[in-house]
Formats: sequence, C-alpha cells, structure tokens
Amino acid sequence: MFPRYLLPFILTASLFSLNCGDDEAPIDSGVVADSGAQPDAGPAGDSGARDLGGDAGADAGASDSGDLEDAGASDVGFVPPAYGQWIKYEPPGAVCANGSQYKFFVNFSRTSSNVVIFLQGGGACWDYASCTGTGIRSAANKDGIPDDYAAVHANFGAVAVSVDVVYPLLNNQAAVNPMSDWNKVFVPYCTGDVYSGDTTVTYEDPDGVEPDVTFHHRGHSNVLGMINMLSDMFPSIPQMLVGGCSAGGAGSLNNYYFFRTGLGPDRGYLLDDSGPLFPDSLGTSRSLPLHNRVRSSWNTDPLISSVPRSSELLADLGNLPTVLAAEFPSDRLANTYFRLDYNYSLYSYERFYERGVKGDIEIFGDGSGTGGLGLDEIDPFDRAAVYELWWDDTDLLTAQFDGADNLSYYLPFYRTTNSSHCATIPGFEEFPSDEVLNLFINDFPRLAWAGTEMYTGTATINMRDYVVHLLDDDTALESYFEAQGEGRYLACSPDDFDEAACIAAHD
Repeated sequence: MFPRYLLPFILTASLFSLNCGDDEAPIDSGVVADSGAQPDAGPAGDSGARDLGGDAGADAGASDSGDLEDAGASDVGFVPPAYGQWIKYEPPGAVCANGSQYKFFVNFSRTSSNVVIFLQGGGACWDYASCTGTGIRSAANKDGIPDDYAAVHANFGAVAVSVDVVYPLLNNQAAVNPMSDWNKVFVPYCTGDVYSGDTTVTYEDPDGVEPDVTFHHRGHSNVLGMINMLSDMFPSIPQMLVGGCSAGGAGSLNNYYFFRTGLGPDRGYLLDDSGPLFPDSLGTSRSLPLHNRVRSSWNTDPLISSVPRSSELLADLGNLPTVLAAEFPSDRLANTYFRLDYNYSLYSYERFYERGVKGDIEIFGDGSGTGGLGLDEIDPFDRAAVYELWWDDTDLLTAQFDGADNLSYYLPFYRTTNSSHCATIPGFEEFPSDEVLNLFINDFPRLAWAGTEMYTGTATINMRDYVVHLLDDDTALESYFEAQGEGRYLACSPDDFDEAACIAAHD
C-alpha cells in the first residue's frame, strides 16, 4: 500500500529544482521564530506559481519540540511554539517497528481551533517475508521516522517535497483544501499493523538462513499516546476530521472511537480513504481470511474490546462503521476508494485466494495468508478475480452504509494514478510529465484532485467537493457511486469483462 504516485515527479525534479530549490528552509532548527506566514495561503482560486500550500517556503522546517513541558506549556495552558510549520512530538513509550522512538507532527493554526488529523499509508505485514520485504505492500518506515519527515517527506535531487503537498488535506491553500486554515496533525506510519496492533512479534526466517526479526506492532498503543499529547494541545475543538489513505484510512476508522472520545470535539468527521473494513460474516463476504489473519498477528482484540458493542465486532469486524454511526449519531462518517483499486484490493485477497483449475475463485492453501501468493497481480485473469472479490465486498459495504443516515461513501470508478489507489493524493499520473510540472508549479489545485471527478447526474464533483459536503452539517449526508465504467482495465471488471481485451490491457 505504499504510494507510488510520486514516481513521475522524478522525471521533472531537476527542472523543478531551478524554480524552487532556493526556498528550502532549515530542517530541525529548534523552535523557529515566527516569520509571519499565515495558515491560509490566500483566497480560493489563487493558485500562485510559488504557493504549494504555505509550507513550501520560509516556514517549511520541522522544529523539535521536546516534550510538552518544554514546548509551550504555561500557567495559561499550552501555547504553540510556532505557527505555520511542522513541529515534531514524541509520545513517551511509543515505538516504531524496530523499537526506535515514534514521532508525529503538528502544524498549528493562528485562526482556527478546528483540527484535521491525517494518518499516513504504507503497507502491512504479518510474517517474515512481508515484515522484512521491500515490496509495495510490505511495511513502510519499519526502521523509524526521520526528525524532518513532515517537512522533507520526499526528496528528489535538490527538491524537498513536504507532506502538505503529498497529502492535499494537509495543504494550506484554500483552493486545494477546505480545511486549509485548520490545525493539522500528520501521523506517520511505521508499525506495519494499520495502527491497530498492540504486540511485539519475533519473526523467524522459514529457510533458517537470515537472522530473526523483532517487530513492534504497536500502532494502536502509539495512537493512544499521541491522543494524550493532543488533548493537552487542543482542549476545545469545534470540528475535528480524522482521515487517512490506505493503511492510514483503515487506521482512521479503527481508531476513530479513541480520537473521538479522547479529544472530545463538538462535531466529528471521519474520512477513511482506501482502507475499507468490509463486512466479513455474510454469504458473499470476501475479507474474513484477512480479518482473521490480522487479529491473530497484531493482537487487535484489546482494541476491539475497548469499543462499545464489542461483541458485534468480535463476530464481524465489518460492523465497526455501523457501531460508530450509532455511538456518534451527529458525526458524519465516510469511506472513499476507487472501484478498480488495485493495491489495497491485492493486499486484501492475493494471499488468501487463487483461481482453481476451472478458473473459479477458491481459498488459497489453508487460508491463513502465510503461504505465499495465490493471485498474481500481473496475470490478467487474476486481476479480474481481484476485481470480482472487491466488487462483492463493495456491494456489502454500500448496502451497509445505505442503512445509516450518517454513513456515506464516495466511490469513483478508476484513475491511472497509483493503480487507482487513494483518492486523497494528487493525480500525478493523469497528465503527461511536462504538464504535471506546469500544474505542480502554477495550478496545484487542479493537480491535487485530478482523476477523482464523478458526474452525479446534475454536476461534476471531485474529492474536494465531497469533503466540503462531508463537513457541511446543514445538509443531509449523501453517497456517490460512479456506475459508468472507464479506464484501461475496464475489460477486466465484472460488469464489462472481455477476455481478449483484458489480456490486451496487460500487454
């Protein structure tokens, strides 16, 4: 689940460095004096050539806050050490997979008490191969988190790309992000457990050649430690959105109850992007093998048992959205993903299913997910099988969400970027590389949400529009489902399957 969408940017990094290289701010420079930067980058529609969200200039550095006692706490309460830049915090006792200190980052607003919390994506693991591998769906950041991870989230040549460009919902430009002036919390991912684990496991090489690996699956424990620190920073929150992409989307859903009760906002919103928790106990459920695997590997039952109506969750993890909807009836809770997602869908099924000798989809091996791959992502018929499984689960999720007034989904069909995975990342692969460079510099709002558009029957909306709708408490919450198929792999999808065309799409 590690995002691949920045790869095209490598092609333009050397050119872009001529325009932006001199704007790089010092990194990890302590509590930096306020430079006057405002959280809101300007009026909607102002996509100035140099403004990629406010943090790309003088305030882009990450400051080391130390603990809260040294970071602005006073007799009148917590005072942010700086505004308009990413500040690093370290929850006591929180660790990454290798046992190193866990860190998260906060960008404080001068003008708003609202808070958006965004959880990073980046794979998952539950055995030696996946926890030591370097594949796209293996665990990200297992060796720890750099101190400047928010300010220098990606680095291509001389170009440092900050997290507010990688994740538009953390951006400071109003034309990009409807929460542009909110306080922003970036939650890095380094535990391989979709923020849901509470255990330490020693994985042994099945071949007996490589040394054992001790892996701290402490994602949920880390979240609880972070919430304790955030509650001191934000004692009163009018509106709070918790979201994330991929593993971060799943983590936002799995931990929403704890964010909601630990921080106590007046109004709460959830946006799980591309990390759905599908119902697993029904006749056409396809996610039960995955759910069984992670429950046993990451010791998730303590998390489950801490949530109201836990018996319903122990019987079916996919009941969590409806449990949350009932627990917080005034909150607005949403799920978004692409109908032809080919990343989280692979993670969900490729190790648990295979195509039998007659082409039927069957459980792979003993169904434990530890025997290798049953479905091959480069095989066109296995792709079709993955889509079929994903659509079966999607039917269950949409029926479930349609039964609650405060549950909603936004399900576009396809986009090229990142194998149709994650709707809250920029559409870097929707344009030729030279045009991407121009948009990145001159019209980032267009690039940020490219490929997420959907025609509703009366208008075309995109992911930003949907977030605006999600945050609008004065309107009834609606769902959006793109029924019209499109894209390179349309012929591999269940409703439009064509054997020859599906094969040709892979050539």
